[in-house]
Amino acid sequence: MQPSIEPRLPDAIAWSRKMGNGSSIINAQLSTLNSQLSMAAFNPNDNLQAFFDLCPDLLCTRDRNGYFQQLNQVWTQILGWSLEELRSRPWLNFIHPDDAEITWELEQQSQQNPQNVPRQYKHRFRCQNGNYRWLAWRWSPFRDGVCYGIARDVTETHWLGSDDYRNAVREAVKLRDRAIEASTVGIVIADATLPDMPLIYVNPAFERITGYSAAEVLGANCRFLQGKETQQPALHDLRRAIKSQQSCTVILRNHHKNGRPFWNELTISPIFDDRGILTHFVGVQSDVSDRIRAEDSLRREKNKSDRLLLNILPETIATQLKEGRGTLAEQYPKAAILFADLVDFTHLSTQLQPLELVSLLNDIFSRFDRLAEKHQVEKIKTIGDAYMVAGGLPIPREDSLEAIAEMALDMQEAIAAFSISQGKPFQLRIGIATGIVVAGVIGIKKFIYDLWGDTVNIASRMESQGEPEKIQLTEKAAQLLKEKYMLEKRGRISIKGKGEMTTYWLIGKK
Repeated sequence: MQPSIEPRLPDAIAWSRKMGNGSSIINAQLSTLNSQLSMAAFNPNDNLQAFFDLCPDLLCTRDRNGYFQQLNQVWTQILGWSLEELRSRPWLNFIHPDDAEITWELEQQSQQNPQNVPRQYKHRFRCQNGNYRWLAWRWSPFRDGVCYGIARDVTETHWLGSDDYRNAVREAVKLRDRAIEASTVGIVIADATLPDMPLIYVNPAFERITGYSAAEVLGANCRFLQGKETQQPALHDLRRAIKSQQSCTVILRNHHKNGRPFWNELTISPIFDDRGILTHFVGVQSDVSDRIRAEDSLRREKNKSDRLLLNILPETIATQLKEGRGTLAEQYPKAAILFADLVDFTHLSTQLQPLELVSLLNDIFSRFDRLAEKHQVEKIKTIGDAYMVAGGLPIPREDSLEAIAEMALDMQEAIAAFSISQGKPFQLRIGIATGIVVAGVIGIKKFIYDLWGDTVNIASRMESQGEPEKIQLTEKAAQLLKEKYMLEKRGRISIKGKGEMTTYWLIGKK
């Protein structure tokens, strides 16, 4: 005969409360009881075993001492306990402390008033990880010291239908509404199920950004903010996104209620119902006018810096310098170098005021600069009244010498025209050489693109030891130009630092 459980169950309730508080100490009296209880061997027939194995609910049998006898594997799947752990102590030990007492009372009432009807109730059952799940029970009356139970996990439905859940939802909605109202970005909601997708909600930030009150805009499409600027490129992206029911972010030029334009960064997101049907668009907008102005100002300053850098260095060299690419010096085997000098300009400078002199040189060299751009050659520098230009660098080209020859002939015409306009005679000496040069930028301050090598020195000698209104070439340059240009042999002359060299005059194009 099995011992009666009645004197022991209140102790089990107390123990379960300790378990709910995280205690790991088992009540000594309950432990003693556990060692004394004899587990009733349960041998279900094959039909009952099949039922246990197939049922998706939690099935069990329990003896009068409160111990589980037979359980199906669903217990382990849902609650995490092994079947051995569940059988090891009274089932009240697993019940939430707040639910244990009422469960005990319901058990007592059913035993005092035995009826051939199932008992039904809910309580929270402890999981192996310490959490609790709500179980809805149906228990059969005890027969031969055993009762049968079936439980369903109703945690989700119990929580969703509870006052706690409804209160939590209400609080969450309040928090959401407060957050939206406190937001510094404008938030709008448009009804996509109605014609023209009217606004059905705007938050206070929208009113501050646009100057329009909610009463003025609800029921209208927000395109009124565009004013007359209805063909902005960003609007095409926005309309395409709306048509394809996709999210997008654009920056639009909108207008405040007072007419002041502002830049509006707008992000729209589609909202779909459970059937996948588009119901609304949510828009989030910010006045980014300050950012756009700052970016425009930065862009203008950058463009100024880039233009200034390009006035100092060739474009490819400036790009390499900005990107920090290693050394900026490179050898060019087929460069063409031109030096030009104003004849007797030193004497002329004594007759002019400094500002007049600089203005005069600026006018002359500006004309040469335009010619350099025309012939796509690279101005290197000016030295006093001398002008230096190179062809075939920093971008190599096969016709670099021809381009320099054309530049020289045009410079002669330009100075002649300038003489006529000034009413004073101005003459140029021009020297040209071709060959290997090294070009690049050296140092870390006050960058200048410069050339080095024997070819540069020879070109300088061709100019300095030339004659007014003439273009002197090296023999090598003359041989390369003789098929297309008229040349005149000057003969052998002594070149400082080089000895005697045969040179030619460039007369014109054939």
